Amino acid sequence: MSCSHETGFEELLATSKLSKPYFTLDEENSMMKKIILVWGLPGAQASSVATALVGNPLFNVRGIFNKDCPEVAKFQEMGVQSEVVENSDKGPIPIIKLNNVFRDVYGVFIVTNDVEPLLAMRREMEVGVKLAELCERLHVKHVIYSAVDFVYRITGNRCSRYDGKGEIEYQMRGMGLPLTVLKLPLSYDYLVNTLIPTRQGSDYVFTGIVDSKLDFDVMNYSDIGPVVKLAFERPNIFIGKTIGLTVDRIDINKFVQQIEEVFKAKKINWRYEKLSWKEYQKDKRNNRELASLLDFHCNYAPLRDVRTMQALNPHVQTFSEYISANQKRLTKLFKLVTNT
Repeated sequence: MSCSHETGFEELLATSKLSKPYFTLDEENSMMKKIILVWGLPGAQASSVATALVGNPLFNVRGIFNKDCPEVAKFQEMGVQSEVVENSDKGPIPIIKLNNVFRDVYGVFIVTNDVEPLLAMRREMEVGVKLAELCERLHVKHVIYSAVDFVYRITGNRCSRYDGKGEIEYQMRGMGLPLTVLKLPLSYDYLVNTLIPTRQGSDYVFTGIVDSKLDFDVMNYSDIGPVVKLAFERPNIFIGKTIGLTVDRIDINKFVQQIEEVFKAKKINWRYEKLSWKEYQKDKRNNRELASLLDFHCNYAPLRDVRTMQALNPHVQTFSEYISANQKRLTKLFKLVTNT
């Protein structure tokens, strides 16, 4: 089942059934709650999905956790049926265990490589394809895959953070799964955890940034939960769809300006140093992955309509709101010292 064409805001707006779930508890053979399996816990996306689905009268939530995950008890208290598997770069994928976990499942939400430590791209692809094969073999009725754009196929430049997910999506499409693909932009967390300023005298300086005045899409990945809930409730609308999501649109200058605005009470001087792409490539100390992602999102990725996300989840967080809500964490992360 192909779903490569992205469904835009106007098409969603024209779908009048968005306000009414497809399932009701009175339907024939629907008196039992449908089981939704969530892969990727306790990452931001999967946690948001589990939280959105718990308490829904239509679904029971089953979560898969990596061995030794310290947050299993928290999700069990929320009402998530918890299964623990070994998911690492080494050893065989526990197919027999996963086969049992996938039984009787109606729908599966999959996000790969969203929990530290990240798997190598080859291992991420291996795990993702095995999950897709399980969905196919056990006749899962609805698969929602959290994806990103396939950088290598679009630009010819390798980007391991994205390309593993792109290959998994490509394989899922080839299997003809009952698939909904959500295409996500850069995350707020990734930006602030990667673009960390250094202190130079009285200034805080973002260094080693590829020069670009072009906007790129960003969002808080924790806002995805209500979108996934909506999609599972309305498979007649969402199966076969690819939906590009975004919440905010910024460039590097706006990124720095919004951080400066939120921290203005600290009277800190902020600036950033730009490099051309050629200059950036010469210095091997620079973050080439970040450079590839910014180059892609600025110059190649389609700009998505913020109204699409607002239609699916009206309670999203802008980048400025995210910075304001995370001041304490960012103060520690950036090692901020107030100028006197």
